[in-house]
Amino acid sequence: MTNKDISKAETPPTPEADETGPNIFLTPGALAQALHLKATTPEYEGLPLRLYIEGKGCDGFYYGVNFDKAEPDDLHFAVETLECIIDDRTLLFCKGSIIDWVDDERGRGFLVENPKEKNFRGKFYKKSTWRTRLEAMAQVSES
Repeated sequence: MTNKDISKAETPPTPEADETGPNIFLTPGALAQALHLKATTPEYEGLPLRLYIEGKGCDGFYYGVNFDKAEPDDLHFAVETLECIIDDRTLLFCKGSIIDWVDDERGRGFLVENPKEKNFRGKFYKKSTWRTRLEAMAQVSES
């Protein structure tokens, strides 16, 4: 599930930045739901939770959150007892993001609040083109 606004969701915690980590956070509700899904779904056994970017539109990114096999270049990190992974391109755009779980009029699923997303809104680019342009923008916004 994707997210553009979690204002109606439970107030996420104020994340504490860590210079060395990915700074991807889960609300207590998201963590509880991820652990529940992992414990009750046999095909998720042994798989970490992945945050990834599915695509980009004029209003920002489309996110994916699911249990997935780790790839050799993935960054591994833990949120309490939950193993999580993220690829380097997604991390470039999502550092500081908060993953929440909602079950309300907006739908049911994981939602991502990305504080950096406002820097990447605008014209839609073809996949090969937008990656290069967005990576350049991300480097500038981190400076």
